Amino acid sequence: MSAGRNIRGAPIYATSTEPPAEGELYRTLEIEGVTLDIFYGYYDPERERGVLEPMPIFPDFQNDPTYTELGYMLVNADGDVCEHFSPKAEGSEEGWCNDCRYLELHDTCLGVCRCEQNRKNE
Repeated sequence: MSAGRNIRGAPIYATSTEPPAEGELYRTLEIEGVTLDIFYGYYDPERERGVLEPMPIFPDFQNDPTYTELGYMLVNADGDVCEHFSPKAEGSEEGWCNDCRYLELHDTCLGVCRCEQNRKNE
């Protein structure tokens, strides 16, 4: 069965009439030795449940830091920048992690920060 993709990269099947169920597995990602299970759900359940269909819920690495096997920090591309932010292009000084030259994007919205100052040294 062939699938298109929505804006978040989720498969859209022409024969599917049912939205994904809350808690259903969206997909499993592996980023440099870290395995992440991404489930459908809501970022703000009280406001969104019953109004929106469940969506893929990506980890919040700013509140729950996660590191690769080599100590590099996983980041959300749309996350707030840190004090080591280095813009990729002029004019992106107040951007997101996605605008930083240290971000190595591994998925549509997840990546690895290659900034040595953010690297976890053990």
